Amino acid sequence: IILLPGTLAVTAVSYGCVIVTILHIPSSAGRRKAFSTCSAHLTVVGVFYSTCIYRYIRSAQRGGQDSDKVLSLFFSVLTETLNPYIYSLRNTQVK
Repeated sequence: IILLPGTLAVTAVSYGCVIVTILHIPSSAGRRKAFSTCSAHLTVVGVFYSTCIYRYIRSAQRGGQDSDKVLSLFFSVLTETLNPYIYSLRNTQVK
């Protein structure tokens, strides 16, 4: 209960600092490139935290163990599998 919101808060604060820094970049092309780099990572972080939060907020009576297995796959396997694909989408050679 303490660990998940704590890590989420640290991640949110650090991304807040990154966004403020990006907004201070003078050129619009530089800002666009920086935001596109951050968006790939935010996608993975969003999938990870949303499944974790959903799992721990919902009541234990709904869904049962089958639902828990699917959610475990999402935040343990899916995020790790998506990482290379999401980051390679920015690579011009892959495109």
